[in-house]
Amino acid sequence: MIVPLNQRPRSGPYSGLTVNSLKRFLMTQFQEAGFETPDMDARLLVMAATGFTHTDIITRGTEFPPAATFETIADYASRRLSGEPIDHILGYREFYGRRFKITKDVLSPRPETEMLIEAALESLKDKPNAKILDLGTGSGAIAISILAEVTQAKGLALDISAAALDIAKENAAQHNASDRLAFLQGSWFEPVTGRFDIIVSNPPYITDAAMTALAPEVTGFDPDMALRGGPDGLEAYRVIISEAPNYLKPNGILLFEIGYDQGQSVSHLLETRNFTQIVTSQDLAGHDRMIKAVYKA
Repeated sequence: MIVPLNQRPRSGPYSGLTVNSLKRFLMTQFQEAGFETPDMDARLLVMAATGFTHTDIITRGTEFPPAATFETIADYASRRLSGEPIDHILGYREFYGRRFKITKDVLSPRPETEMLIEAALESLKDKPNAKILDLGTGSGAIAISILAEVTQAKGLALDISAAALDIAKENAAQHNASDRLAFLQGSWFEPVTGRFDIIVSNPPYITDAAMTALAPEVTGFDPDMALRGGPDGLEAYRVIISEAPNYLKPNGILLFEIGYDQGQSVSHLLETRNFTQIVTSQDLAGHDRMIKAVYKA
């Protein structure tokens, strides 16, 4: 039987709990709890509590953490076991090589969303002065990541949530993008003017029925408005695709993240609005995850 951290003796070196011991202890608890990535979860929490890098854990894992670190890890473990996601415990998420602040007001960016960044960078390789529009920006991770790589580009990030925009602005400042990224509050194109080389969006696309089956660590921490896509999951796509031609330059690019079964439906919507060169791409699991289309004015 595993003795909970808060019931272990706290004298001496905490009953032999070195940094490695703590990591193994957490990993075992997370495995028994049925978490998908127990080793990674344990490693990230130990790294955050100790200030160690991954390499430090390997080379200095036999060191004993001080009492304050022990208490922090115990708190982290309790929160994780209660269902709180790692990124909410830590307050940030790593995305495309950068750290972004995360709260309950924004959708935490997933690794598969990095496909949008790769596709945008490929589309903009001959347009260093591009104008970018990010619809439903949330944490700002998509727009900021693109601007960090295309250093002469400028962008506009829009979200209906004032709280989300506050987080996005903090992230933009953190990554030195504030002078090239403007922010507007509103529903999709409502406050937008001008035309853009590329419009990118990870809109809400989960159907109302599928929302009821999501894990509590998703529904309890990610904002509902960033997840729920209506009865068929396509509400946001209909609005964006219908209005995007009014905001794209000739041969402008529209990039979407999509649900695993929405490739055909979103492609059809694009075809009805004079978009061409429609390409659906799959994630590492082989599921439809992104659509790129060109607008022929």
